Amino acid sequence: MDTPQDTLKFESVKFEGWDCVRLSNGDAEVLVTTSVGPRIIRYGLTGGPNAFHIIPETRGQNDGSGKWAPYGGHRLWHAPEVSPRSYHPDHGPYGTPTFDGGVLSVSSPVESSTGIAKEMRLSLAASGSAVKVEHRLTNRNVWPVTLSVWALSIVANGGRVILPQEPFVSHDDELVPARPLILWKFTDMADPRWRWGRKYLSLAQAGEEGNPQKIGAYNAQGWAAHLTDEQAFIISILPAPGGPAVLPDMGSNFETYTDGPFQELETLGPLTTLEPGETASHTEFWSLAKIDPIPDTDDALDSSLLPLVSAAQAQQKNSA
Repeated sequence: MDTPQDTLKFESVKFEGWDCVRLSNGDAEVLVTTSVGPRIIRYGLTGGPNAFHIIPETRGQNDGSGKWAPYGGHRLWHAPEVSPRSYHPDHGPYGTPTFDGGVLSVSSPVESSTGIAKEMRLSLAASGSAVKVEHRLTNRNVWPVTLSVWALSIVANGGRVILPQEPFVSHDDELVPARPLILWKFTDMADPRWRWGRKYLSLAQAGEEGNPQKIGAYNAQGWAAHLTDEQAFIISILPAPGGPAVLPDMGSNFETYTDGPFQELETLGPLTTLEPGETASHTEFWSLAKIDPIPDTDDALDSSLLPLVSAAQAQQKNSA
């Protein structure tokens, strides 16, 4: 995304009790915490709602307790998920963000428990809401490490995640399977928060009770969306060469998870063996749009969401 630096505004701000830096273009803004992280804590249209949820119990905190905390927003992990490796605390401060050539770079010290260093590089378009987020993991050990770059967004409450099904093909025309759909042992396909449509899968966030739900999928269409009654948040990626065979979690490049009071929309890059000093990268492309409530039906999503996805993917092609 070629964006002249002088068209963007870069400044230090306070947000939800944290020290942050803000990158804005008049239409949209991205805020990154400098208190914890690296973590993107707000993405929104100017004056509009946050695409991300902030966890109330940890809002503004950075207690240095040595325990991982789910602050909310967008974070960078490495898969496959395992405790304690995946849960290295991201308390800060973690260093000074840099803004050069239109790119905001934020990084963390090397994780003492894993030997992995994290970095995110953000580019905001000169106008509109398009954002490119490159996620980078570097192996600072003296031995190889196999991992997947894993990007997680705790999305705004009260909405639902939409994952597209693969395009329908008649049994008479094609006999091979379309893609893996991955279930966890706690996945309950009868839970009313799911809708299993012919063209789309959806998972809604509802209530304050626990009862976690999660699925993963190989999504060759390369996009997913989070919808509230007023905003569409679209995340696109470039599907990994090699398809599901190179991906973690039995072939997932998109996952969604809800645990009562919050919901995540996640993307994953291919499993990669990093030699000492090597870096793996995985890029998401974001866009936002104001909407009226979209009914959770295939026809409504076709007519109201797909045009927004097409526009977002056209922007992605210009910035990839």
